[in-house]
Amino acid sequence: MKKTSLLLLTALLGSLHFFYACDENDNPILASEGQITIDASDYSTWVYFSFDEDTIIPINDFKNSRNWDLGFNRYNLRVNCGKSGPGNGGTFATGETNFANVLVAPESSYSVNDSIEVVSDISAMPPLMETVPGDTILTNWINRTYNDNGPVYSYSNEIFVIKTAEGKYAKIWLKDYFNDEAESGHVTMKYLYQADGSTNLE
Repeated sequence: MKKTSLLLLTALLGSLHFFYACDENDNPILASEGQITIDASDYSTWVYFSFDEDTIIPINDFKNSRNWDLGFNRYNLRVNCGKSGPGNGGTFATGETNFANVLVAPESSYSVNDSIEVVSDISAMPPLMETVPGDTILTNWINRTYNDNGPVYSYSNEIFVIKTAEGKYAKIWLKDYFNDEAESGHVTMKYLYQADGSTNLE
């Protein structure tokens, strides 16, 4: 009986090492989960987020920098790949709306950035638009309709898997477009980032 239990324990520990990479002290490197509200309300400015740094970082030349993973401008986003940057990033739409249900990142079929239209001059009527590098998949996180009082926003609540500039994986839920003062352009993002490079998103 003791021998059987030992074999089962050994098999279980072996399966844990399959899912999690370990550091130099043989400690498992677990995925990190967090939530951040990003002030992307300035129409003329992009704000950049790094999963490795777990914070917003200053970027002067996004097209030539691998230090950022996601860029925010109002409800627009870009990922470090394709026309947006030199990174190995990409976007995958899971079709899932339950954050906890996305457990594994796909290894292929990621969309790379192309071009999107953003507002360049809000003071004009109608507002002037310009074409810039951006993510055409993530734009589906929010829907805008209009009534007599102005724009009305609704959220898809779809969970997206992001491939970072360094080719690692994260899942994100873009939850809200308003801060506590009901000001637009403040994007709340829940995320889980797998720093060990594996596809495990538990």
